[in-house]
Amino acid sequence: MAVFNYSRFFNENTELGQLIYEKCQKYKSGELVYAQDSNMNHAYYVKSGLLKIYRSGARGEQQIVRLVKEGSLIGFHSMLSDEPEVTGCESLNDAQVCVIPGDLLKDSMKKDKALSELIMKQTCEELKQTCNSMLEISQKTVRGRLANLFLKLQELFQAKDDEAIPLVISRVDMARWIGTSKESVSRLITEFKEDGILTFSRNEIRINSKDKLNKIVMIS
Repeated sequence: MAVFNYSRFFNENTELGQLIYEKCQKYKSGELVYAQDSNMNHAYYVKSGLLKIYRSGARGEQQIVRLVKEGSLIGFHSMLSDEPEVTGCESLNDAQVCVIPGDLLKDSMKKDKALSELIMKQTCEELKQTCNSMLEISQKTVRGRLANLFLKLQELFQAKDDEAIPLVISRVDMARWIGTSKESVSRLITEFKEDGILTFSRNEIRINSKDKLNKIVMIS
């Protein structure tokens, strides 16, 4: 899972950053940043915090698509495609998110080839992730999907083996991410802990054996 960081384009030292930081808003945990199926002529830059991108079904059940953190660009698909945004976005902790007007972003993409290429790479990566997720849910066991979730968290936070990873999502959200029940997630986490693969504390998790997780992903 590639992590895309736009901070070099939107930090305080750039003209773009100075323009969009006037349009930043603070969000607390559980607050909606944008709604699924919204028609938007803007994008969002995550200045700080962690957010979840999700899609809700007809009965309101969430399917988490991915997590995004500081430096991410989100919510630009509607602006570029003139179609409703297929996902919703909610803050998982205290976050600060900045609105980027569509005209400003499009103009910047025309002027800056590197920015345009990064957005295209992200779009392609998201398509690949969606295809992989569909394959996972249809062909992998819950054990394999949960093992892969922890590997995704390690990559998101760019943590080394045995390095602490913030425990940023609940077991309910883990279940929503991999398409199972909270009870199944809790049972498998206990098994991973007993096997020495993971160590949990109140606010963080450590992967003790990435090799074992990768093996579970491959065979499950």
